[in-house]
Amino acid sequence: MNRRRNSLILSGFLAMIVSASSFAQSYDAMSSGGFGGNNFYFEAQSLGETGHQTYTIKSGDTLGSISKKFFGTTTKWKEIASANNISDPGKIKVGQMIEIPTTNLERGEGNLVRHRPVQTYTQPVTEYQPTVHYQPVTSLPPIVNTSYDTAPAQPNVAPKNLPLPPVTRSDDTVLYSGSSLPQIILPGEKQTKKEVDTGNHVTFNGLTGLINTFAAYPLGENLFSTAFGMTWNKIVKREGERLATGEDGDFWEFPVLMTYAGENFEVAFKIPFESYDVYAPITYNFKDGSDSGMGDCQLRFKFTSESDEMASCLGLGAIFPTSDIGIGNTDTNNAWELFAGLSTKRKEGGNLHLNGGYQAGDGNTAHEGVFVNVGFDYRANDSFTFIGEVNFYNRVNAGKSTDLNLGLRYHVKPGMSLTLAAPISLSNDMFFGYDYRLQGLLQYHY
Repeated sequence: MNRRRNSLILSGFLAMIVSASSFAQSYDAMSSGGFGGNNFYFEAQSLGETGHQTYTIKSGDTLGSISKKFFGTTTKWKEIASANNISDPGKIKVGQMIEIPTTNLERGEGNLVRHRPVQTYTQPVTEYQPTVHYQPVTSLPPIVNTSYDTAPAQPNVAPKNLPLPPVTRSDDTVLYSGSSLPQIILPGEKQTKKEVDTGNHVTFNGLTGLINTFAAYPLGENLFSTAFGMTWNKIVKREGERLATGEDGDFWEFPVLMTYAGENFEVAFKIPFESYDVYAPITYNFKDGSDSGMGDCQLRFKFTSESDEMASCLGLGAIFPTSDIGIGNTDTNNAWELFAGLSTKRKEGGNLHLNGGYQAGDGNTAHEGVFVNVGFDYRANDSFTFIGEVNFYNRVNAGKSTDLNLGLRYHVKPGMSLTLAAPISLSNDMFFGYDYRLQGLLQYHY
């Protein structure tokens, strides 16, 4: 009896061991992807997509402003510069095409996702299922771009890049430009109008030219100039005769010049203010010859014909004397002027100018006569122009004079210049003669 009971107990233990072993193998098969391959793990890697959009640089753009427009911040300019191999951000050009890099997801930062389907088993385990081993996922199906308007999003299909925002008008100043990174800009800073520097400036009579010698070409298209001058003579002669010992005099002129230039013409207006201080009791019967007032106003029109190397001009002028002063020229009749000129237009080196004219006075013999000017100017650099000229005048009732005039023009900034000159008299028998003069003119055109 005891032997039979012991045999039953031993058989029960063996059955329990077999059952436990079978259960363990079944669980292991389920955990490893068993049961006919219906239960298994799979991996999906979310992917990013990169792209770019081209952009043509416009006036006023910088890498910083382009970064602001496309990314909402100016800090992306370096990425744009790098993508376009731009080493110098300040040398972008209007019309240059660059690429703007954009991303949906940062490359390499996709999320690893594991999926395990949930399955309920209603049938008892009847047999052992072998463990199924799956190869790791090494690649995913190709990404197909789809439009949100034409197809719904699908698994493993990346959406198409959304279009970049349109480029709008900007007042940013371009400091850097390149082919694929943003430009450096000064956000919100308006670009001011460029100052004009044609290299041409006006004479003491208001026409474009040197000191007294005018040039055949105009100041510049659609430019207006305002100038203020000063001329001083030390009076040492009266009608060619030297003043007596102890006699002397001074003459001052302060011209105000206004000039307007078009494409092939020029208009100049001169308003001179004059002052005399003469002490000549022997030769001129002046013990206190002081007087000042407005001199003869002058209006001139110049019409130009130009080529690449030369320019020529014809002009008309009108002189309107006044009776504000009682010393010097006191004629009150009008006078008329006809003049012409030739000039070279070399861009390097110096230019030669030749001009002359005839003045006819309607009873105003102080202006009646001829004049001839020959001048040469040399632009040494952006700051200085050296000037040399010879001026000859022959008036019917005011005498003759020939001056050698040496001058220097300092270009203060674009459009502005300061001209200084010291005419030396080679011969002079004018009503009031001088040995030398000093002249200065400050001019600005815009």
